[in-house]
Amino acid sequence: MSELLDKDTLRFTEYAAELMVYFERHKLIEISKKILVELALERPELVQQWIGANIKRIASEIYKDCLLGGKDGVVSMLNLSAGYLYRVVIFGRRGSGRKTQAINLAKRFNLVYIDAENLIYQCLRGDDENPNDPLARELQRSFYYNNCDAKGKALADIISRRIIHQDALRRGWVLVNFPNTVNDFKEIMEHWKVPPNKLVYMKCSEKICLKRLLNSANIGAPYHTCSYYNHEMSFYNAHEKRIENYLRHRHETLYVNSEGCSDEVKLSLLSSIAKTPYLLGERKDIV
Repeated sequence: MSELLDKDTLRFTEYAAELMVYFERHKLIEISKKILVELALERPELVQQWIGANIKRIASEIYKDCLLGGKDGVVSMLNLSAGYLYRVVIFGRRGSGRKTQAINLAKRFNLVYIDAENLIYQCLRGDDENPNDPLARELQRSFYYNNCDAKGKALADIISRRIIHQDALRRGWVLVNFPNTVNDFKEIMEHWKVPPNKLVYMKCSEKICLKRLLNSANIGAPYHTCSYYNHEMSFYNAHEKRIENYLRHRHETLYVNSEGCSDEVKLSLLSSIAKTPYLLGERKDIV
């Protein structure tokens, strides 16, 4: 019986999460607010007739405002509410400051911090409370056979499950160390029930990233060696152009120069990410 209840709860949670994203994507809350504001100002006698005659105009004004304003960061009609939930992916080279800035965002906006590497370690180690978790088993199998595509799909499914937990739905979240390939990005943006509404691309040269990594306190520890860093950079370089091309076609993408000091990058990121999220989805103005 409890299993049935858990499944029903999961289905309801997924439905509520999808509905939240649908409202956000089509600016339905913003449109409703503007209708209420104009009704309060004009006080028409025939309310239904007024709504029917004006809703298309109001929706068009908001969509146009998002498209035009989004280009220079100024949107006149829309403002983020205090309770806006950020769902952020931070992407970049190892050493670009992804984790540092993700932790800063988590503290600033009370977001749930999700590190994909930690989830991998948990799944590979095994969960005593749920030893037969099918998603963990799938990830273990992908590592055993060293199947890169299977690893990405299994990890995407595990993170997708994590972000519909109550804490993530109520507070928002910030994710690091995933996605890593263009297929990973397509999976999270086109198939997740609750996709990110901000894709932060940390732009930093390989030379600066390697210098930071080689000067870090972790150097010499497992997975913190020169050969490991070189392997990471080679993997990033192999996928960078395809990922860049995909990201430039998304409304959610923000570019942050992370070659400066940590505080400088933090201010730049906070300034960029706090702007109104304009439109979500694929951009139509880029070929």
